[in-house]
Amino acid sequence: MSTSEPRNPFYLLLLLASVLFVGTALAYALVPSLEEKAIEAGQAPPPSPFRDALRSEGWRWLLYEVAAVVVLSILCMGLDRLRSLKKERAQSKNRDEVKETIS
Repeated sequence: MSTSEPRNPFYLLLLLASVLFVGTALAYALVPSLEEKAIEAGQAPPPSPFRDALRSEGWRWLLYEVAAVVVLSILCMGLDRLRSLKKERAQSKNRDEVKETIS
């Protein structure tokens, strides 16, 4: 039976950061148009600190989230590469030991 590799902890963080980015991007794009439609319909939306913060700081949130996605992606790929190199090295060492035993 083969042993499974441990999970890459950065994948879960990358997934969470990506979902957060998508949610923020959708909110940043859609909330102003929804507010405008509500105003056109004659019903002003109630005041919201979240919408105010999104309007003023949303672009900054998106930049931070993109940076987090990039950093976590690099960490994921780096850890996977490191593990594959260690696995190759161990397999090479085992083959060399078998060759020495046979000789």
